[in-house]
Amino acid sequence: MRYLILLILLLVSHTKSITAQTIVYHEAVRDQNKNLIPWYNPNHGSSYQFCLNTITDFWKAIPTCCGNQKFYMIDHTWGGSQVQENKVGGDQFAMLISSWALLYAYTGDSFFINDMKYIADTYLQYSLSPDTAVWANLPYPSNYSVPYLPRFDGDYVLGPNFTQPDKAGSFGAELITLYKITGEQKYLDAAQKIAVTLAKNVSTGDSIHSPFPFKVNAINGSLPGNYNTYPGLYLCANLAPTLTLFNELKKLSLGSVQQDSASQKIKRWVKKYPLQNNNWGNFFENILFTSNASINAITMANYILEEENNWSSTWQQDARTILDNGMQLLGSTAYDSLGVKPILEQTADLKEGGSHTARFGSVELLYAEKTGDNSRIEHAVRQLDWATYLVDFDGKVRFSPRNNSIWYTDGYGDFVRHYIRAMGWYPAIAFDSANHLIRSSSVVQNIAYGSDKIVYKTYDTDAQETFRLTQKPIQVKANGVLLNEVNTPTANAWWWQASALGGVLKINHTSAQNVAVVFNATAINETIELNEINVYPNPTNSTITIKASRTENIHFSILNNLGVIQPIFFIKKGDNLFEADIANLPQGVYHLVVEQAQNKQVKQVVKF
Repeated sequence: MRYLILLILLLVSHTKSITAQTIVYHEAVRDQNKNLIPWYNPNHGSSYQFCLNTITDFWKAIPTCCGNQKFYMIDHTWGGSQVQENKVGGDQFAMLISSWALLYAYTGDSFFINDMKYIADTYLQYSLSPDTAVWANLPYPSNYSVPYLPRFDGDYVLGPNFTQPDKAGSFGAELITLYKITGEQKYLDAAQKIAVTLAKNVSTGDSIHSPFPFKVNAINGSLPGNYNTYPGLYLCANLAPTLTLFNELKKLSLGSVQQDSASQKIKRWVKKYPLQNNNWGNFFENILFTSNASINAITMANYILEEENNWSSTWQQDARTILDNGMQLLGSTAYDSLGVKPILEQTADLKEGGSHTARFGSVELLYAEKTGDNSRIEHAVRQLDWATYLVDFDGKVRFSPRNNSIWYTDGYGDFVRHYIRAMGWYPAIAFDSANHLIRSSSVVQNIAYGSDKIVYKTYDTDAQETFRLTQKPIQVKANGVLLNEVNTPTANAWWWQASALGGVLKINHTSAQNVAVVFNATAINETIELNEINVYPNPTNSTITIKASRTENIHFSILNNLGVIQPIFFIKKGDNLFEADIANLPQGVYHLVVEQAQNKQVKQVVKF
């Protein structure tokens, strides 16, 4: 009898292993067609929101060590309560700034701006090659010599003085974003210096040489050995971020003829070689032999789709070629029974990657939005769903089902951004139970989400935003001027598309940076800003500093949402600075009223 029971148990166990499948932390959940759906909730947006929330909580709790430095300034993987001293690899800091800029606009949480500044300030202080170097003023990617401190002096494998030019381009592009958020000139200056060096050292390239080498001695411009010794050092097609760097400087009227020429060389090389032979070369710091990395190709497809006017008339064909070739080369068949093809990281390391799969899915959604071809949307969303299985309940994110590592890149910097972008490109999968900005054509400098309205400021005066909202606003204003509601997106207007819960709001504003989305008729009207008023930090849990361009006969007051003046005193701290302690106020959204002569302005202040 005991043997019969044991046999039955074995049969049940075997049957479960066939009919059920665990992906990293969670058992696979299927729809009625046996295709994969998110593990947390069948609603895509709810699942993505859960992942973003747990990832945020996890990140905020990462400990410090070694002179009060966060672990992620020292290591490339998380290992619990102890620093690993396993060195930073390559694109870690650029990826984090990229994701955090989007997540700040999505949440209004000033933690992300502070963390971006901490990352950039620390990296810039301790990483740059000397002015006299052949590859001058580029950040070294790794803390090779002192792995227990954020002292970056070389490459993860090759050691001191070696750098990765493509990663410098990525970091430079993100520094411009940080400059646009903060207005701090040091970030723009550093980005300009990176661009000057990259433009100066670009080459024409050929079938085995990209316009920049993958790794190079920054001091003297040499590569170790030769092509036969280290063939992987010569080809790296992670060039989209550098193109973005050059483009952004040009938009700021800070470009150069040399940078324009470098951009053209890069584009010609991409069209002549990787677009034809599908060889995108190396990206990852630990690889010296040849490889073909998905991130290089799909990031270029993303760039082409977003910058079609800066590419060529073949933009749609070229993006489609990259995506199709990428799927053919690195699409995994291991999950075909679930109706999804995750993306393998690279030919030198054939592991399905969460960030790489999410990237591919999000860019397919961008392709659908740009071209109107919706044939791949279902699978693209399923790829995003698959990647959520790598997120644990506590916010740990595994790189791959085939690897136990928790990378600060794969699980955080190069993970978060794909979900926010995907929601912006395809709002049907955005979270529908809270208000979020999911897309902007400009950098969002500050944003405050209140129960009665959302107020925000963009870097550019002409910009378009997309929100997923729980209710339709009663009005939208830009610089205090009412915008018209229209049936289709139009300049200086807003458009609403209702859904079962709330809907999608699109705003197109020109000649205005300050926008208010108003839900409640009792909300205080904001006027056109005549005096430049800046409030920081915002949100805050203690004091606020107010900077005004003019201070004559100025008066401040703080009101709650009921319009009741709060007992707050304002102390002059300098010619243009005032300070107020709001630590004793309850959490919530308040209105800072600035009165001067006959003019009144209102700023929202979030107390947490």
